[in-house]
Amino acid sequence: MITFEKVQEMYTNMHSNGVDTDNKMLYGYFFTNVEPKQLEKVSEHLKEDGFEYVDIYPDKSGEYWLHLERIEIHNAKSLFELNKKLYAVADEFKVTSYDGFDVGNADKNQPIERDTYVVPEEFGTKDLMIGGIPKLIVGNKAFEQFPHKDEFYYFIEIKTKYEVENASMLPTNNELEVLNDFEIFIENNLTQNEISNYYIGRTTFNEERVINLVTNEKEGATGLLEFIKENGNQREFEYKIIEDKEWKLYSDLISTLE
Repeated sequence: MITFEKVQEMYTNMHSNGVDTDNKMLYGYFFTNVEPKQLEKVSEHLKEDGFEYVDIYPDKSGEYWLHLERIEIHNAKSLFELNKKLYAVADEFKVTSYDGFDVGNADKNQPIERDTYVVPEEFGTKDLMIGGIPKLIVGNKAFEQFPHKDEFYYFIEIKTKYEVENASMLPTNNELEVLNDFEIFIENNLTQNEISNYYIGRTTFNEERVINLVTNEKEGATGLLEFIKENGNQREFEYKIIEDKEWKLYSDLISTLE
């Protein structure tokens, strides 16, 4: 049986790729059997629930597949519950299996629609040694396919010092948690003030954390960061906003991950 975690993972992946699963989509459902007649009975039975017959066809091994579909809205929970019912149908009609589902655009001639401004999280990490000191690098590699680089080209570079653990010059465990909270604080403040931004990555090296984001709103980001520096109850930090239409800063960061 397809687990709830697997179904949930599919929806998480779709959401992270900008797919709005609250829209009607075309769901396909598949059953298998050694001969087609029982599959025909399954199709007739499920027709009463609005499933449309697509095809019964043999694969290379000679096993037959039934393909049904419905245009509907699902989330992870509702699709998991439907799957349980379809497994029960397979048992009732004694076919080999209910083999799962697929999902596509309600218009079969179109790909699944997605918000291209949503960037999935495909983080890469790398540890380097520079002068005997480790440098930790994290970067989101998904921007390689981001289609709006000509709009988002103001890179925010935020630097903050931290307490070190030992000769490695890496943060203490407590500092590590505080640094991560600081990153979230900056991102949340930008977003809550309706300043569009994306997290690019960070480096941790020799008592300094450098956080990199990108925005299309230079003035808004500058004003907010100045306000936080002067009035916010936060750790000390410095920042600069760099215009980089070629996205060279991003390319240089990502190249270190390869």
